[in-house]
Amino acid sequence: MTMLPASRLGLTRRGRIAPAMAADLVVFDPDTVADTATFESPHSYPVGIPHVAVNGVLAVENGDFTGATPGTVVRDFND
Repeated sequence: MTMLPASRLGLTRRGRIAPAMAADLVVFDPDTVADTATFESPHSYPVGIPHVAVNGVLAVENGDFTGATPGTVVRDFND
């Protein structure tokens, strides 16, 4: 699902689960995932997403933000 877009953008370390890859993963429940943000509260977290790993580090665990910020802005289509 993500390998082709990553490849098209030249992101060689993203888009698949394999050794030496960046390990950006989102675990979600398709039956309960929903956006809770509104114009009044644009930074509200969604529901139904219990775990998020960014660069192999848990940023969301059991639905709660861990405080970890291991991500970086990807610019010029390089990772």
